[in-house]
Amino acid sequence: MARKLRTLAWLFAAALAGCGSSPPPKAATPARTALAPLPPRCDPAAAQAVIGLPIDAGVIEKARAAAGADMARAVRADQVGVQDYRAGRLNLYLDAQRRVARVGCG
Repeated sequence: MARKLRTLAWLFAAALAGCGSSPPPKAATPARTALAPLPPRCDPAAAQAVIGLPIDAGVIEKARAAAGADMARAVRADQVGVQDYRAGRLNLYLDAQRRVARVGCG
């Protein structure tokens, strides 16, 4: 009988040890509100003044600043371009004479 009590006490103690203190519960995170869509960061209409100009770093920067874009790139007529879309990027499309033919964002 004493042996059964010792075994029972041992099992009870082991069960209680498994119920030891756990870390305090994390505070509930506040509910997120729906985010409003961001306004466009690139306005190609504002950069139309560079159409017809020969491309150089100054023209690229002037067009980027006018369009309010985060970045700008020149795309040659014979160049294979990547198709990654970036709303804040101004694209200056060049003709065969390396003059700006059109502008666009993306």
